[in-house]
Amino acid sequence: MNILDCAQGTEEWYAARLAIPTASRFDRIITATGKASSQSNDYLYELLAEHITGERKEIRQTDDMLRGIEREPQARAYYELETAYDVTEVGGIFLDDTRSVMCSPDGIIPEIQRGIEIKSPRLENHIRNCLEQKLPTQYVLQVQGAMWITGYDTWDFISYCPEYTSQPLMILTIKRDEKLIEAMDKHIRAFSKKLEAYKKEVNNEH
Repeated sequence: MNILDCAQGTEEWYAARLAIPTASRFDRIITATGKASSQSNDYLYELLAEHITGERKEIRQTDDMLRGIEREPQARAYYELETAYDVTEVGGIFLDDTRSVMCSPDGIIPEIQRGIEIKSPRLENHIRNCLEQKLPTQYVLQVQGAMWITGYDTWDFISYCPEYTSQPLMILTIKRDEKLIEAMDKHIRAFSKKLEAYKKEVNNEH
């Protein structure tokens, strides 16, 4: 496994993610049903622009995003307490040695080949997660993408909201969707190959 050994959110982490597709944005390449996304071309040129400028596209951090960053360590500790698993934090994991496709899991448990994805949603969405017990569609590609990259068969989706005192932590175990992962392997590899070719073209490396 090709691991980026640094803390997430650091300059090294941002530099590693610059101008390459990452799991949190796989939904811009492929849909949760395995079809090509209509956003794929726009995403390609955004990454190409990052390559040219050497600067990442700024994404405004919403209150929800900031809450997620703040609560992630609490959620991880709670998860470790509930499961007795020892979670390893990593900066990221690359698909292969080219380091041209990456995911940044919220933790991995190498001993049992399992990863975790933590979300700290608003109360109403956390209650929905607890009652419906299903992975929200907007996170399907991120979770399955992480399993594709790591080769793991299992990922725990964690919904954390301390305001819901009766169940502040919800753990939903997700299994590999081989059909979707096969489609991801096809579409995302093709996207990455095209992106890398365009990078050479704009660098005048004919």
